[in-house]
Amino acid sequence: MNEFQLYFELGLEHILNIGAMDHILFLLALVLIFSLKEWKKLFWLVSLFTLAHTSSLLLSVYGVLELNENLIEKTILITILITALSNILIKNQKILHQTHFYFSFFFGLVHGLGFAKDFKMIIVGQHHKLMPLLEFALGIEIAQIILGIGILSLSLIVVKLLKVKQKEFISILSAMVVGYVLSML
Repeated sequence: MNEFQLYFELGLEHILNIGAMDHILFLLALVLIFSLKEWKKLFWLVSLFTLAHTSSLLLSVYGVLELNENLIEKTILITILITALSNILIKNQKILHQTHFYFSFFFGLVHGLGFAKDFKMIIVGQHHKLMPLLEFALGIEIAQIILGIGILSLSLIVVKLLKVKQKEFISILSAMVVGYVLSML
């Protein structure tokens, strides 16, 4: 396995892994408000997240930013909670969409710090850290697009075939995310 494939697959697995529940729940709460017709917004939303995630991970890998791991883990849960609650509480779709773009970037910074310790252990001893980080980021980006399309497809099936109102579906899944996160806190 070449180095690109190794880090790319690590990025994919970082998101598409049942053990990565924090990313899955955050992406669920983040993209659930969009429809499959809005796939371009989904692309930009996850790209903002990847940019932020990679930026904070880069700062941590190069020793510029060091934060308490427990604090980061709790803060990640709070970002998920805030995002899911916004789905329930914000009634104006335009404002909700704009809010999620801000969440994607700023909360992405926090999520990137959550993987910093593990990523540092993976690349320990390597002189060139930027390329593995970018390869990892590409894997994250692709995985998030796959997961996002899956979430939007599920939403389409539930709304169109099962005749559930989209706002109700969003509220129900968001409430489930809130409950899960509260139990983790």
